[in-house]
Amino acid sequence: MIAPRSLTIIGNGAVQKASATSLKAKWVQALTASGNAANVLIGAGEVTSTVGFPLPANYAGQLLPPIAELSEFYDLSNLNIYAAQGDVIYLLYGG
Repeated sequence: MIAPRSLTIIGNGAVQKASATSLKAKWVQALTASGNAANVLIGAGEVTSTVGFPLPANYAGQLLPPIAELSEFYDLSNLNIYAAQGDVIYLLYGG
């Protein structure tokens, strides 16, 4: 069991990984910050400034479905994020 942990990612106007190293989780909650200038885009595949699952600015959230299979996890190093320069996305994860 992984106790809930959090990450704060600050956009740099380019696609970045949620984590530079492997971080495994059974569930992931994403939340955009108040005052963001634009949508944040996330995904496990291709993500660009126009491609990805959109999270609107100002406290939009998305829960990636919890994984019940014991041998399977989300790996945050495989989660791609596009956020405009200075925009913020918060990730809470655990399992």
